[in-house]
Amino acid sequence: MKKLNKIFYDNEWRISSSNKYFKSNTFNSKKIFYYPECNKLDIQRTILSAKRGFKYNKKLNLIERKKFIFKIYNQIKKNYKKIAKVESLETGKNISDAEKEILHSANIWLFAFKSLKNNNSKLKLSKQHNGHIIYEPVGIVSLIIPWNFPFVVLSERLPFILGSGNSVIIKPSEFASQSMIYFMNIIKKINFPIGIINLITGSGPKVGSYLTKNKDINMVSFTGSTKVGKKIIRNTSKNIKRLSLELGGKNSIIVLADADLDKTINILINSFTGNAGQSCVSTSRLLVDIKIKEKLIKKLINRLTKIKNFKKIYGFISTRFQYNFIKKSIQNNNRYNNNIIYGQENFKHKNFISPIIFKDLPQNHIFNKKELFGPILSINSFENENQAINISNSTKYGLSAVICSRDKKKSFKIAERLNSGRIWINESVKINYPSLPIGGYKESGFNRESGTEGFRTYSEIKSIIYNKN
Repeated sequence: MKKLNKIFYDNEWRISSSNKYFKSNTFNSKKIFYYPECNKLDIQRTILSAKRGFKYNKKLNLIERKKFIFKIYNQIKKNYKKIAKVESLETGKNISDAEKEILHSANIWLFAFKSLKNNNSKLKLSKQHNGHIIYEPVGIVSLIIPWNFPFVVLSERLPFILGSGNSVIIKPSEFASQSMIYFMNIIKKINFPIGIINLITGSGPKVGSYLTKNKDINMVSFTGSTKVGKKIIRNTSKNIKRLSLELGGKNSIIVLADADLDKTINILINSFTGNAGQSCVSTSRLLVDIKIKEKLIKKLINRLTKIKNFKKIYGFISTRFQYNFIKKSIQNNNRYNNNIIYGQENFKHKNFISPIIFKDLPQNHIFNKKELFGPILSINSFENENQAINISNSTKYGLSAVICSRDKKKSFKIAERLNSGRIWINESVKINYPSLPIGGYKESGFNRESGTEGFRTYSEIKSIIYNKN
């Protein structure tokens, strides 16, 4: 049992004023972690620290900010194996996957270091007028982290928050806080300026809700479900806070008749089973040209039957809540068990779900519309590209999509018509680059993280017009 009774503000671990705790007991470890269920006094102290930090960061020049971002990158790169180990304890992901994720995270910090620059600009508007565009920090950002990719999500946002001159209060998921605690120890070790980066623990309904409502918080960055995202929009509407939301997805992989089927099978398996399907960008719907449908299904099942141990490939379901949600969703729809062509409704394990594939479910079926967040795939066919695009766009989400085809020109035309923030062509959703912005359409959220757009997301943009005469 490990018990944390401290939170991080003013660059120190300080005793929480709350005497309440919540526990996070892991699936693939006997360890149980206890964290403070912080109260309003804890939050107020953290906000005061963030206010001081914002004043400090706002005064730092770009060279100084870049120096601190590089120091963080260096520490993550140096300690990636240790960070991966503590993250895998709570999330249940394989250590090899965790290590790749932490190295990817380090590369995001490196990209932010290299790309941070002064975006202020001067414009000649007319003979009489010139203009200035000035980028300023938003203020205090509440950064609410999910449990499926804690360190990656942190790194897709935090260097851009810091680089833009803001301060931040990080609230990790109550199901996965260990890698965030390790990160705060890095911040303490490198003597980061006081108050710029703070961490508080607690449940979403209590601590998270308070952070989204508090008038001193200028912006909320949240990654998680669309349901919670809507609550945050309501909470922040009273103060018109700035928002960046990456929410749910019901994502498609579209396979055209000319696709290389062997490569497509690899892409498909990686894209719907990666991280046990617990990824916002997982492709849980396969839309395949009817001319090759049965051939592709035969190859897919043949490949899956050769895999003897899926645990080694993608690890465990991260939380009991998520496991029970998937279990209940499938059991409540057992009248469609005849549509299962691979896997079975078998919940002997308490923390692991093997892939389950459904074929020809009605388009309005819950498994074609609702995000399940598990290694569950639904297969449907299409007769032409327009139909494939319409089916893919038919959900309330718009986060990601995959297209498999040998015809690049046709693939790009399809990509242009898909309502998705991230699209892969002949590649799995596991492949990502820090220079590309990420985010969603429709109920998958708004604003963009990472890439140079990440700095704009966490900036207020001011226009000045002045008369030259």
